[in-house]
Amino acid sequence: MKRALPLLLLLLLLLASTRAQAQQQAQYSQYMNNNYILNPGATGVEDYIDVKFSYRTQWTGLEGAPKTYYASISSSLGKWRSTPERTINDRRRPFHAVGGLVYNDVTGPTSRTGAYVSYAYNMVLTPDLRLALGMSAGMQQFAVDGQQLRFFDPTTVAASAASRVLDGTVGVWMYSSKFYVGLSGAQLLGNKLNFSYGPNSLDAGTGNTLKRHYFLTAGVRLPLSDDWSLVPSVLVKTVNPAPLSVDLNAKLKYQDLLWVGASWRAFDSVVAMAGISYEQFTLGYSYDAGFSKLAGYNGGSHEILLGLRIKKKAQVVCTNRFW
Repeated sequence: MKRALPLLLLLLLLLASTRAQAQQQAQYSQYMNNNYILNPGATGVEDYIDVKFSYRTQWTGLEGAPKTYYASISSSLGKWRSTPERTINDRRRPFHAVGGLVYNDVTGPTSRTGAYVSYAYNMVLTPDLRLALGMSAGMQQFAVDGQQLRFFDPTTVAASAASRVLDGTVGVWMYSSKFYVGLSGAQLLGNKLNFSYGPNSLDAGTGNTLKRHYFLTAGVRLPLSDDWSLVPSVLVKTVNPAPLSVDLNAKLKYQDLLWVGASWRAFDSVVAMAGISYEQFTLGYSYDAGFSKLAGYNGGSHEILLGLRIKKKAQVVCTNRFW
């Protein structure tokens, strides 16, 4: 164990340093179908209880490649009529919304797990324009599974370790039936990741912190006919000291039944997407093809998103015309 400890400490230092130089949060391709995961201001903006489940496997065929799972739920509070049946008073009143998110992001022997609750206050600017202010609070755990570590000496056994920290996100979300724009900041507390082993409490993580992430998103719905609409959108991500990241997206929708889309993640990858909706269920799939030198060693990335729109008491689920 004494021989394994220095190696494990070195691994943790390298992992923490590497993650500090790049985006620490999990990568998603279908975030435009669930803006709530990036911005708590988008909590409960729909007229139903919005439930989402997602699974993403990145760089398939590469040993230890990232795999990410998440489940989210959000809803406005109180009874809402469906959009076509709202009265003038309904359109002018503010409302509160709550939500929750859990996720697990695994890369080789390391994993990141988080659980959050969120709240948003949604106010009226005009009858067709609203502004929502949201915040989420929760906890992240960064862990290393010692049983998955392999050393030159096969008799070497490494210990597992984990560090838990509080975390917070805030966001603002402006939207109407024709467009949306949002700005959010994640991991704002910037807490340190500390790892300790045994009675001596050796610390390998001091100085390695959760980096603050900032997201700017915007999209617009362009009706092409009674049945078809085009939804271009953009996502700008920044985290110091990584370079700015920009996604350009376009989604073509047929009623509330079928959609296809594509994304270009600047100088990194292209994404093809498609989805279908049936009654309260939605299903989306995306495939990422990378541009980097790593692309020749993996089969791309796959992501599946399953959505459930649950109607509230004495309410009909509205059609999802915008998204």
